[in-house]
Amino acid sequence: MLIRIVDTFVQKITSILSMIKNGKIYKYLDEKILELKFGESWGQYVSDCSFSKRKYNSYEDYRRHQCAKLNRIDSAELSEYDIRYREVLRERLIKTGLLHHKGLSVLCLGARIGTEVKSFIDIGCFAVGIDLNPGRDNRYTVYGDFHNVQFADSSIDVVFTNSLDHVFDIKQVMSEVTRVLKPGGLFMVEAIKGSEEDILPDFYASFWWGRIDYLVRLIETWQFELVQKLPYDIPWSGEQLCFKMKRESRIAIEIKE
Repeated sequence: MLIRIVDTFVQKITSILSMIKNGKIYKYLDEKILELKFGESWGQYVSDCSFSKRKYNSYEDYRRHQCAKLNRIDSAELSEYDIRYREVLRERLIKTGLLHHKGLSVLCLGARIGTEVKSFIDIGCFAVGIDLNPGRDNRYTVYGDFHNVQFADSSIDVVFTNSLDHVFDIKQVMSEVTRVLKPGGLFMVEAIKGSEEDILPDFYASFWWGRIDYLVRLIETWQFELVQKLPYDIPWSGEQLCFKMKRESRIAIEIKE
């Protein structure tokens, strides 16, 4: 027993010394501070037990938490993800058969370094991403908050996101999606499986669902119609959901509010 404790202690010390040698000690300490600050405290989303949300003291705490993710990802891992996801997403987008018109305007929400933006450009779209932390010298993603999108009403043909599990207020995000989409526009969501499907939220998730079907029903309350659903396994196990916005949706939302 004592030998096991000593071995564990030595492994931790060795790991810390390695981080000091590689200049990663400050990154490690920042990670621990974030873990202590935000922890894993979750609460039920309003009155619906199908969803839950991470507890934050303020919106600024939420922003700081989400902005920190990019700096914690290893550059080699990020580069590999960029190449692989760009390829498989491009194939999935072509497979939908819904994006055959060249020059469609596409807005990618929570796009980080812009991998999904590149996939849309590859198939002939005019695409741009927004993110709270797009990093430095990013040609594909600009600073933006999907709770308060900086683009004009009814100006986008397609809104895409694989980041709904990172929203602070799903109602506000969905209101922005319906605002910027053209009538009859597409809302494409790549959603990871939920807790009832044996996947639990990671440290940066802030909004979670029990099953993807629950998320579908929630999005449909904003006057969207699900027109296609495709399963996938890369970069995680989930489903690509393609919704079409009903032409009367904006009027319906205004009445609902």
